[in-house]
Amino acid sequence: MAVRIPVVISQHERRSGSVADYEEQLVTRLIFENGLDATLIADLNSIAIDTTDHLCIEGLRGDFALASWSSAAYVCEHLHRLGMPSIEIVPVDGSPKMLSNQSGAIPKKIYFVSLATNVPIESTIRTLRDLREARSTPVFSIGLSPHEKKISTAVTLPMVSLVSALPVEPKKSSLPASNLLNEDVVVDDEEFSNIDQLMDELDKFEI
Repeated sequence: MAVRIPVVISQHERRSGSVADYEEQLVTRLIFENGLDATLIADLNSIAIDTTDHLCIEGLRGDFALASWSSAAYVCEHLHRLGMPSIEIVPVDGSPKMLSNQSGAIPKKIYFVSLATNVPIESTIRTLRDLREARSTPVFSIGLSPHEKKISTAVTLPMVSLVSALPVEPKKSSLPASNLLNEDVVVDDEEFSNIDQLMDELDKFEI
């Protein structure tokens, strides 16, 4: 399933013509963006408890992006006031994160987007697209869990006797040369370790 990110746009405290146009164009662009759900609310400072805008923010159960004309500290302050005691502000421009936990609960992650009329809307849209793509990329954890036993990769090799690796000088035969050619002679396995050594011994005799 594709990842969807709610994008909350907090309006400027004093809406001038250029600021209002910027907000309207941003919302319009986001409406046609896959995976980005835009919501326009009033300036955080003017939102009262139990108002429609407050209930809208309160209804966002997961992580979301918040675009504001104010600073990250300003956003953090008013989200606390509106009932979010544990939040982590993550600026999308790479600025340091701001963790504010007043309840000990798992913090809600909020991706902070700073708005400015001198920043092209296309740049803001591109930033939100990158955020959506980053959250859509699956992450796999490789390795053993703390409860799993470690698997040893050591291989135990069989012991090899150095004595068996040394060349063995064949024992001299105590039989006469004439008897070695006799078919009735029985060769003891302990006397000659293998047939190759026996043939080497026979080659030494002149017949």
